Amino acid sequence: MRMTPAKRPESRSLQRAARLAWVPAALMPVACGPSPIHVNGVARESSEMRPLRNLPQGAYGQLHVLVRAASEPGEQGEAPECGATPLDGDPDHNNAACVPSDASNAAVRLVRQRLRSYGLGVVRSEKEPYDYEVRVLIVGVAPKRPDPMGAKALAKVTFTRAENGTGAFFASVDAKAAASAFDTVARDCALQDSELASFTASAFQPMTPEFDIVALTSDAVDNIVGCAELARFFLDAKNQFPAPAAAPAPTAAPPPPAAPAAPH
Repeated sequence: MRMTPAKRPESRSLQRAARLAWVPAALMPVACGPSPIHVNGVARESSEMRPLRNLPQGAYGQLHVLVRAASEPGEQGEAPECGATPLDGDPDHNNAACVPSDASNAAVRLVRQRLRSYGLGVVRSEKEPYDYEVRVLIVGVAPKRPDPMGAKALAKVTFTRAENGTGAFFASVDAKAAASAFDTVARDCALQDSELASFTASAFQPMTPEFDIVALTSDAVDNIVGCAELARFFLDAKNQFPAPAAAPAPTAAPPPPAAPAAPH
């Protein structure tokens, strides 16, 4: 009877290497330090609308805004919807966190809805009269440490006075006097580095990787127009800072006297 030679048993080191070959790369230890992470967020829309802040009736009835997506380049060569942060202990590598590429369109739609709920007039195009252009930014925020649970989604809403807008608000107030009083309002509402011509607020939400884009954009809007001091400012601006009366038009000079008739 022909005997088949027995297989030589593999060494323990080869067996261990074979097992490690099936371990995902993200779980394998790196001798030179931690590996950077890349988190792709998942946006969901909650069905319930968050309650509005309690503000004076008609506070923003005189304001009209044009809402658009903010066009800002991505950080560290990332896509516009992504944020990058240098890895803690290894500044040559970045952690990255991204919201979905279509989150910007959804954020603009939700911000428009929220602003209308607060009584602002939202125009459809720049051909209509408006006072402020509202830019909406939504982007991922990466943590310093390689911990995916530290990733966040950021929504930022910025009001900028329309350069060529024909809205009625600035035509009816003394912009210089109103701008001086707005400094106190910005401080009370925690609007950092803001002035009457441009003010902004933002909100964060954990991205694990799911986040509620309705709640996130609602918080960003509430943090700006939901401030009672800001609402009272726009409600009373026409009375407190009336536009100076226009100078009367110069009257036409009387016609010169007629020359005397020549004698016959």
